[in-house]
Amino acid sequence: MAKPLSALIIDDEPHIRVFLRTLLGVAGVSEVWEAGNGPEGLEALFLHKPAITLLDLSMPGVTGIQMLALIMKHDPKAVVVIVTSLNDRETALECHRLGATGFLLKSLPKHELLAVLKEFLKEASEARAGD
Repeated sequence: MAKPLSALIIDDEPHIRVFLRTLLGVAGVSEVWEAGNGPEGLEALFLHKPAITLLDLSMPGVTGIQMLALIMKHDPKAVVVIVTSLNDRETALECHRLGATGFLLKSLPKHELLAVLKEFLKEASEARAGD
């Protein structure tokens, strides 16, 4: 039997965290933690070891790119999905180079976000099964 999935949301906007938490619940994620900034996110990541992390790029202080680099340095197998409204090639390439699993564009319709999120959750589940 597959282990229940867990997720961490790192985003400085409370309404985005609520929205992502709701999507994760609809997608069947059993446990969700939230962090409003990079340092809180790292602490939650180490404490809870979520199956998937949803990471905002545009945060004050420690940016999402900096967070991604820190996460991957400490856990190269981490499943990190970038959640952003930025849709530029350079940012995408940098995130991919640093080890991001993929992107969720905030501008997508809810049903499309959910479909993409479910694909990332499937990848996270398969990665956990291999551990």
